[in-house]
Amino acid sequence: MATVVDPFIRMIKNIASALVIAVSLSACYHSQEADLVVHNARIHGMDESGTTHQAMAIRDGRIVELGPERQILNRYAAEKKFDAGGRTIYPGFIDGHCHFFGYGLNKQKVDLSGTGSWNEVIERTKAFAAANPGDGWLLGRGWDQNDWADKTLPDNTILNTLFPDRPVLLQRIDGHAAVVNQAAMERVGLDPKATIEGGLMVLHEGKPTGLLVDNAVAVFQKIFDDADDATKRKALLDAQADCFAVGLTMVCDAGLDVGTIDLIRAMQHEGTLKIRVYAMVADAPGNLDHFAKGGAIAEDRLKVRSVKVYADGALGSHGALLKQPYSDQPGHHGLQLASREHFLEVANWCKQHGFQMNTHCIGDSANALLLGVYGEVLGGTNDLRWRIEHAQVLSPEDRPKFGAFSIIPSVQPTHATSDGPWAEKRLGAERIEHAYAYEDLRKTMGLLALGTDFPVEGIDPLQTYRSAVFRTDAKGEPAGGYHPKNALKAEDALRGMTIWNAIAAFWEQDLGSLEAGKRADFVVLDADLGTDLPLFDRNRVRATFVNGEQVY
Repeated sequence: MATVVDPFIRMIKNIASALVIAVSLSACYHSQEADLVVHNARIHGMDESGTTHQAMAIRDGRIVELGPERQILNRYAAEKKFDAGGRTIYPGFIDGHCHFFGYGLNKQKVDLSGTGSWNEVIERTKAFAAANPGDGWLLGRGWDQNDWADKTLPDNTILNTLFPDRPVLLQRIDGHAAVVNQAAMERVGLDPKATIEGGLMVLHEGKPTGLLVDNAVAVFQKIFDDADDATKRKALLDAQADCFAVGLTMVCDAGLDVGTIDLIRAMQHEGTLKIRVYAMVADAPGNLDHFAKGGAIAEDRLKVRSVKVYADGALGSHGALLKQPYSDQPGHHGLQLASREHFLEVANWCKQHGFQMNTHCIGDSANALLLGVYGEVLGGTNDLRWRIEHAQVLSPEDRPKFGAFSIIPSVQPTHATSDGPWAEKRLGAERIEHAYAYEDLRKTMGLLALGTDFPVEGIDPLQTYRSAVFRTDAKGEPAGGYHPKNALKAEDALRGMTIWNAIAAFWEQDLGSLEAGKRADFVVLDADLGTDLPLFDRNRVRATFVNGEQVY
């Protein structure tokens, strides 16, 4: 039988239950600490399940948790919050093949990109010389005769007249050809009668024209290696600033010497250089001897465990090594920059010392040669992740070797759209069908490393995406896309700029996707990249973070 006390008892019990719930909720609310909470976002994790989140918590440079907006905001007390304003977040973009240090040095040279003629090259060089008087080197880079009405390769006649005593070196956009004046040749003691393996000094009536191709240009490399500390530091910081502005949080620098790697390491330890660098060691005896003794480097922002090798030159300067002669230069096959014995020696060194071998191969003959060398040393499938850099022109019968020996194709989609107007003239209608074939290459290994090759091409990874997915350049050319059958799917292009590049650089445990436990490197864009071209063209990088720190 109920009593008058029952309602009172029930009320007391209800109050007690409510207090227990309140205390429980209080214990959960802001129960964990974070340095940064990012919220009001569309976060593409780029993990295997393709998860999308609204917020994430970051502590000590790593992602602690991702999830729904209120869950993360309620759970974490954060020193800082970043409201993304509904924008899209991707893992920090990674450039799989570039010349980060060289790009920075170029900012201190004559900028010859976009010149419409050799006369314009000369005028820019004169203006730079006037603004930088003295007897030191005049260095420039960026001319491309394929963009000129008169596509004749230049010589040094005017340079010799204008600068009889000051050395001048003006590199083509790809760095595989250059024009030097007489003073430059005398400064380095270059004998015009010398034979340079894998290089060409163009002569006219037995006299040097100053036009150098491939290994003949490499004779002048010491100029860049000997740059003073202040010049190198400025170059690295300038390059870093430009990378952060376009959403790059990591770069794979394709060919550095020991001295530059040591400087990068020192600046990272100082805290001035915050970008992550995967450094490919330039193929030179002194560099290999150094790392044979000291071993690979694996730090938070620096990895060194690969060797950059050159098999041939560039298609634009007729240096790419082809099986059959150039369609526009009968009898000429291009240049092989070293012997097969040398490539085999480096390959065995890499396997012995646990280094990755990354070889520049443009022409079908160069690709066939190095795929054969790789296969001989690797023997079959593996997880050594050796790479062919560029892989531009491939015979169909050679393509399966990527899968057979677990070789990663490392390609630069903007090469397809920038070379497109003239590439068929070099290769002919039959070979062009098997050039810049990125989707075909992706199928062989299931992944691609994507890069820009900057400063050969522009630095912006969004243009990498555009050329990969839409197969057009920044001007929207060519109409309908360049050989669109080899376009990449949007999700594959994004993987190629993030997680696949991390895999190609042995960094996937920390980078390439946004997951709990990984480094908090990410980029904020206006919207998803997707396949809507007008929307893509309006998309911009709004912020870049490395280790949870906003660097742009």
